[in-house]
Amino acid sequence: MNLDFNQLENISNESEFDFNKLEKDCYIDLSLELIHPETLISIGSHEYKGAMYPTPVMTAGEFSAIVAASKSKKTFLKSAFLGSYIGGNSNELFPNIKSHRDKDYTILDFDTEQGKYYTQRTFRRVIEMVGGNYENYKGYATRHLNSNERLLLIDHCLKNQQKYKHPVKLIAIDGIADLVENTNDIVMSKEASDYLMKWTYEYNIHIIAVIHKSPQTNKPLGHLGTYVLKKAESVIDLTIDKDGSILVTNPYSRGYKFEDFSFDINKNALPFLINNF
Repeated sequence: MNLDFNQLENISNESEFDFNKLEKDCYIDLSLELIHPETLISIGSHEYKGAMYPTPVMTAGEFSAIVAASKSKKTFLKSAFLGSYIGGNSNELFPNIKSHRDKDYTILDFDTEQGKYYTQRTFRRVIEMVGGNYENYKGYATRHLNSNERLLLIDHCLKNQQKYKHPVKLIAIDGIADLVENTNDIVMSKEASDYLMKWTYEYNIHIIAVIHKSPQTNKPLGHLGTYVLKKAESVIDLTIDKDGSILVTNPYSRGYKFEDFSFDINKNALPFLINNF
């Protein structure tokens, strides 16, 4: 929702708008020891004050971005993260990606680019990586919807989590650019970015946002891409190597960066780690 100054003045005069609550929610008490956000997925480890700790890549209350050119196997990496979070046999394919899931949660996967047939194949890949069905993994094909309907569908699923057996903890949106009509529209892009931050904050979830690079700038598409780069906890970049494998790097991170790794696709059409630092 976009507000002009007159609207803001009207809101400030409305008794039902509780600014005291707003101030309390936003205030940071420096005397309190806040706990580290819940880690969903880590890659590798790092040293801190003489001890080794898992390197968080995706934590609750944040979102990450997988950024790559078209046909760079972004969706395969997204499947690797979702499969690794569920567990099962996925750690045999990606031993460097560690899940910190301690109980059952619902995982939502929204595909915006493919028809139902190819979307189902993509979703089944996650189950094949795990080695068995995980009833809490729910996938949605949304190519036939317009951008606003996609955004509102995600919002609806989060507002009505009672339909699922367990609370939602991890969401993938492949690709995030399809939540707006025009990625170069500042207003639309800001609104989509605000929704990501609202969802992660209100529901304490992590969102994996998949976004294309612009072939002209080699950066995420449009103003939406700029907002994603600024706000994401982890930016994960994919590059095609000369041998056809995919190099995964972590150019931006709010914390420690994970070390580069590469993956390829095996004869069963599943991604797998081909080097492990």
